[in-house]
Amino acid sequence: MSKLEIQIGRRQALAVLLGQVLLGAIVAIACLAGWGARAAVSAVTGAGIGIAATALMAFAMLRHGDGASLQRVALSFFSGWLVKVGFTVAALVVAFGSPKVDAVPLLAAYVTTFLGYWFGVARWGGPRSKQTVGVAD
Repeated sequence: MSKLEIQIGRRQALAVLLGQVLLGAIVAIACLAGWGARAAVSAVTGAGIGIAATALMAFAMLRHGDGASLQRVALSFFSGWLVKVGFTVAALVVAFGSPKVDAVPLLAAYVTTFLGYWFGVARWGGPRSKQTVGVAD
């Protein structure tokens, strides 16, 4: 991977994380307004789990510098995915085991963070080119 590709990947990952933070905050505020502080804290917990899992995956995928082999990048992707899934399952088990957490707001905010992936892609569509496809010069 080139240095430019790594920089683009890091920007895309940051856009996804910022989108997840924004969406998680919206759900938490809605829970606070509609059901109170306990629901809001549960929503923040759910969003935090989703955001932390995404950050772990992004770090695992993008930690290598330029010149990393495709084999190394692929191994990082799959190991990052395993860490993400393991962390998510463990964090959800701990959260659901707490008597102070409401399951519905937690799950609502966690699932809402998935929309952050689309926000990041929409926000950062990749490198832009002035070249027009299909038009003769």
